[in-house]
Amino acid sequence: MKKFLSLGIFVVLLLGWACTEEEDENSFVVTEQILHASGDQIRVLGRVISNSQIQVSDHGFYFSLDPSFSSPIVVSLGPKEGPGRFTGLAEGLEIHQLYYVKSFMELNGEILEGNVMEVNTLNSFIESISPLYGEGGDEIIISGGNFAADTRVFFGTQEAQIIDITLESQITLTVPALKDEPSVSIKLVTQGEEQVFYENFEYQIGTYELVTTFPEAIRLYDNVFYQNNSGLYIGLGSRRRIESYYGFQKYDIGSDQWQKVSFPGNARSYSFFTDHYIGGGTAERGNNPTNIDKTFWKIDGDNFTRLADLPFESLESKAFEIGEDLYVLGTKMEEDASFRKYDASTGSWTSLPAPPDNFNAENAVFSYGGFGYVIGKDFNLWRFNPASISWDAIATYPGSLGQGYGMAQVVGDKVYIGLYRRSNQMWELDMETLTWKSKNLMPGYPQSILVGNFEKDGLLYIMRVPDISLVTDYPMDMYVFDPNGF
Repeated sequence: MKKFLSLGIFVVLLLGWACTEEEDENSFVVTEQILHASGDQIRVLGRVISNSQIQVSDHGFYFSLDPSFSSPIVVSLGPKEGPGRFTGLAEGLEIHQLYYVKSFMELNGEILEGNVMEVNTLNSFIESISPLYGEGGDEIIISGGNFAADTRVFFGTQEAQIIDITLESQITLTVPALKDEPSVSIKLVTQGEEQVFYENFEYQIGTYELVTTFPEAIRLYDNVFYQNNSGLYIGLGSRRRIESYYGFQKYDIGSDQWQKVSFPGNARSYSFFTDHYIGGGTAERGNNPTNIDKTFWKIDGDNFTRLADLPFESLESKAFEIGEDLYVLGTKMEEDASFRKYDASTGSWTSLPAPPDNFNAENAVFSYGGFGYVIGKDFNLWRFNPASISWDAIATYPGSLGQGYGMAQVVGDKVYIGLYRRSNQMWELDMETLTWKSKNLMPGYPQSILVGNFEKDGLLYIMRVPDISLVTDYPMDMYVFDPNGF
């Protein structure tokens, strides 16, 4: 039975082939599908259909803005052997226009045309720009679609250099140099049509100006600094970690003058301090001091009042104030994390639950809006709530922690954090949005240590000293930092 079935199929195929050979040749071309349309490109699928193995001398597509195809754009794909599908791409078209498209082929000297299809080119659009903050020379990426080959990008009035346009959907460019304004619009221009991104690009800014030098030719380490209406105070600590430094030098910004201020207590290094208190530390040199100074002092202008001694040994503790209360984090005389509160109204100390890490002088600390804040070694910004005696991580510091001992200075609703040992980075934290912006690097040696940081009228006054490993004599210069300067 299977042999008869196979024989029947063979006979049918043989008869069908004989009939095909006797038919006239029938060949034509069709415009099958619009595969893709963008700002200035259209990709189309066509097909040559024939009942024989024809030789086409040319084939392709016509593109036209009018249905009569009076002056078409011709995309010629050249000769083609046999029937089958083909694709064609028209580039450099006008954006946001209706185009008429049809396929064609040249067979035996005759032009055969396919059916007509309609397709619209599109407007370019911006989805995102990243990053939206940086400096001249940085590379950023604009993501979106339908970016034509003639696309231009402007930062304010400055034209950016386009490095590459990838798949009409991603522009890589170089940010032009800062010119007149630190915050500029980003404008895309394609074939004369403009679109402006809804967010501005912000340049990294911040200027540093040398304003004074410490009045003594020394290098001070592990010191105390604070400020009040009388001026900016820097003192105690040690000269090159060899001999103690006694008292303070006070700098008056208005008169640009320094004045020596005596301190009635012992010389010391590694004390904790705020603008109102000094406590702990040691006059010993070396890594494992045994004689810890427990005296505790209240600061009042150029005067100091001794309070009751500390009930603990404080070495490289870190302190901050919230309202009238003083909080002291850690001590290197204890292995475990510690946290203490001093109540000025009663003169008493209270031990609080341990913080989430062993915070101490190596951490940048500040207070704002009734809360305490610490940049942890895990880069987390930890917030302390004095009402609930609790901590929570609310942000992540994006900069370098160097070798610790960084600064944190509040200016209004902004906090300036950075300048850790062996780092010149400065970051601005907006406390209302918890967003970060990098600021221009501080001049000087990266291998520097913070001597003091202060705030006056929205400007920061910063003094650093080169690391003790740098043996050449260097002056202790103070710079004024304008966060909004450029």
